[in-house]
Amino acid sequence: MPLVPSVKITVPQIPPEFVVRARLDGELDAGETADLSLVCAPAGYGKTVLLAGWSRSTTAIDTAWVGIDPDDNEPSRLWASVVAAIAGCPSVPPDSRIHARWSWRPDQIPEFVAELAETLAALPRPIRLIVDDVHELVDPDALHGIRILTRIKPATVHLVLAGRLDPPLSLPRLRLGGRLRELRAEQLSFTRQEATALLGNSGLDLTPPQVEALHLRTGGWAAGLRLAALGIEKAADRDAFLTQFSGDESSVADYLVGEILSGLPDDVQDFLRVISISNPIPTGLAAELSGRDDAGSMLDRLEHQTSLVAASGQGTGAFRVQELLRTHLVADLRRQGDRRLADLHAVAARWWASQDRGSSLEHAAQSRGTALTTDLLHRFAVPLLLVGDHRTLRHALSTVGAAATASDSWLALASSLGHLETGELPAARDDLHAARASWPAQVPVELEVLRTVAEQFCAGPRGTAPAAIADLDDLPAGPELEALARLTRGNARLGHRDRAGARAEFDAVLDLSRRHGFDYLRVLSLGLLGVVAVGSGDLPTTRAVCSEALVAADEQGWGDTPLAAAATAMLAYAELMCCETADAARVAARGIARGPDATASPSRFALQAVHGAAVFDLGDHSGGLAELQQARSDFGAEETGAELCAAMALLEFRVALLLGHPAAAHSALAWLAERTGDTGELLMMRAWVESAGGHRERARTLVRAVLEGPVRTLLPATAVDAWLLETSIALAAGERPAARHALRNALAAAEPLDTIRPFALAEPGVRELLVHQRGSFGAGEDVANRALTAGLGGGPQPELLSGRETTVLELLPTLLSLDDIAADLTVSVNTVKSHVRSIYAKLGVSSRRLAVVAAHERGLIGSAGPARAGAPLAGSGVRTRV
Repeated sequence: MPLVPSVKITVPQIPPEFVVRARLDGELDAGETADLSLVCAPAGYGKTVLLAGWSRSTTAIDTAWVGIDPDDNEPSRLWASVVAAIAGCPSVPPDSRIHARWSWRPDQIPEFVAELAETLAALPRPIRLIVDDVHELVDPDALHGIRILTRIKPATVHLVLAGRLDPPLSLPRLRLGGRLRELRAEQLSFTRQEATALLGNSGLDLTPPQVEALHLRTGGWAAGLRLAALGIEKAADRDAFLTQFSGDESSVADYLVGEILSGLPDDVQDFLRVISISNPIPTGLAAELSGRDDAGSMLDRLEHQTSLVAASGQGTGAFRVQELLRTHLVADLRRQGDRRLADLHAVAARWWASQDRGSSLEHAAQSRGTALTTDLLHRFAVPLLLVGDHRTLRHALSTVGAAATASDSWLALASSLGHLETGELPAARDDLHAARASWPAQVPVELEVLRTVAEQFCAGPRGTAPAAIADLDDLPAGPELEALARLTRGNARLGHRDRAGARAEFDAVLDLSRRHGFDYLRVLSLGLLGVVAVGSGDLPTTRAVCSEALVAADEQGWGDTPLAAAATAMLAYAELMCCETADAARVAARGIARGPDATASPSRFALQAVHGAAVFDLGDHSGGLAELQQARSDFGAEETGAELCAAMALLEFRVALLLGHPAAAHSALAWLAERTGDTGELLMMRAWVESAGGHRERARTLVRAVLEGPVRTLLPATAVDAWLLETSIALAAGERPAARHALRNALAAAEPLDTIRPFALAEPGVRELLVHQRGSFGAGEDVANRALTAGLGGGPQPELLSGRETTVLELLPTLLSLDDIAADLTVSVNTVKSHVRSIYAKLGVSSRRLAVVAAHERGLIGSAGPARAGAPLAGSGVRTRV
């Protein structure tokens, strides 16, 4: 047999940038029990390096390596290499038949391979036999011998074949019998983590976004990553290099042509070229683009024989061309002339029109056919808006051009709604004006609905929205138009303060969105339900729908949109009013962190103001007031709804007044008066000022005007504030029955709203009365208990009191006198008195009743009621006093 060069049977050295790929090593190890392990992928996928690294990773099993070249199509040379590789394994005994002189006769290949198999079976230890570049074998006799060896090899031999093409073996039979282990291009592609390691080992310190960009462009193709690494080393601007890096880059193109494309027939190359314009490429579109009825079979063959294309998901009938190869082929098409490329994109646009609207418009835009793109926009603008594919819509509109968009009412309205999605109200209004100017004489109902939606949302917070389309009994046919028509009706009813009617319409829109996959409309309808809920004072619903809206927005990548910012602001406000102060601060801070570009001014104003109020509630009083004032200053003279103005002004006013800053409080009052005129909220501000100045009767007159008069109130919680201030006034006047009545009304007003913060801001006497009357509030009992534990300025402080002082404190809300407490604790009454004095000093109070109130506020004692519901609090008429 011929002499074999040692280089053919030596495991190759691994390069310095080699990355251990444990997941693939594990797959190769698992092939030991199979008849055959096949590693098949196009050039540059790292097959040889992977197998060399795997071979060198252990000494527990020997590797016989055979590197195939075209000369091995002479069978005697091939089998001489196989025998020499096996003989070189250290575990093969010196007396093994493998070391003998083997005779060769071309007509006795089966006998030769059978004798080799018997010799391998006699080896004392298993070995690996790796045959690399097996695609070089084309000689029938050489391949016949490989087929025999695959069939009769002993179990102690792990046979691994590696190549660019599937060897002509009975792979389907082996696959069906579970006797074949395969690693193909999909598995051999580098993961992001592996790509990071490879680039790092190559001496490149790239940022995660740079690695991500490179990984996407190469598809994890090892050769592409290495070629890119060489280019990056020389690049002055790495980001610019990565932006431009493609299959048309000279080093990549040379490799693709020399190692991959040159080995394919011309018709296959052209087939790959025309299908490369679409990614993925369904078999139906491949047939349209190539004019070949056998396009599906061609794609299957390319996948299984070359791995240049890969199935895009199981059972989809679509494929993907390796990314750098695809970009090279597209560039090659462009070099052949723009007309052919444009025509292919037009074919793809029409084919995709019945399959995928976004893909259809993307191809239409690249076809540079304005008429085709305009026609598709007329068909697809509304569905794209509803599902939230605004990027595709904007790209298609930019392709048509500003002039054509402005002269076409359909396109102008689509552009207007697209600008509204990004918070660009002036641009949206300009588009709406253009749509009106180009309004057709014959108006289809679809266009009328679209115009109404645009007009309603362009009207702005202070605008007067037009009457809704479909105030009729019959809604337009089709889910898209019905959803938009209901949206207009809900908006119109909301504008007329018919919140129940608006909620019903928005609920119907939400249901349609969920059933038909209108993702953007789903988030929008949830946000509008939040507007209805927060306007109704329904904080639980506000929290629920806004939380759902934010989850959905984040899932779709819309977390930085004005719509998400509005939902965040409403959620933060609801958390604040429920006295979930830490959550309010966290949610508001997250919304602020999105940045001004992602947050429309009203939402940013609300987020900053809520955050400032939460900061105050958490104990940083001066910092909270400063943040509230800055929020209003930043908002300036911009327009927003009266309810938002009232809510934010009240937050600032209450904080300023509580801190004893009347000038700051008056500034917030004057700002609100200028924006809303006389409202219940403005009267309440004046009432608090009068009460703080000791003018209780003046304050009561104002409060009663809110509760009984015709004055308009903007916020449902204003009634709670009014009853709480009435409670304070009655207590100051010694009218305890009236105070109890007012407090019960405050709780009754707060209970359906779930609003707690007004109680946290109430005067100490109100909170004392809450403690005194606990157990007698009926349906308002839960609100009363939560109000008592919702004090401002921090959470539980168990370290404030000693253990014995805490025990005494827990007994203060009971009916026990100090003598009884002393007896219960088996200490002297003087010891109890000392503990009580210490408790008073630490809590900053002067009576037993106020000590209990302060303890509830600080979380030092629980909210459970006294032993006998409704019993008077000990301390009024106790036998022993401090």
